[in-house]
Amino acid sequence: MRRMAFILGSSLFLLMIHWNCVIGHFQRFWGASIYFWQAHWERLLSTFEGKEWLLYVLGVTQVPLLVYWPFSGLLLVVEARKPNFISPYRIQVDSNGCAGQTWLCHGMKLNRD
Repeated sequence: MRRMAFILGSSLFLLMIHWNCVIGHFQRFWGASIYFWQAHWERLLSTFEGKEWLLYVLGVTQVPLLVYWPFSGLLLVVEARKPNFISPYRIQVDSNGCAGQTWLCHGMKLNRD
């Protein structure tokens, strides 16, 4: 019982010391980081001064499109089975069957309607 109390007590003590050290580093990092991001945001606002609608249009439409389409395009290429080296790692049902161009064209046509 003494041995278990000693192990748990010293483990708790070391955990608290480590936790306080980590929290201190995080506070120092985030304190500097807040000023960093605030300075960049103010620089961006001063660049678009008087044209906030342009900042809104670019931020709301273009940034998500630039993030979404490269990853979706990569998945679409993999779905069409163009790179044969990735085919064994597909996890869909009937992954040995090729989706084919007709399936992709039919899906795109349904999305346009």
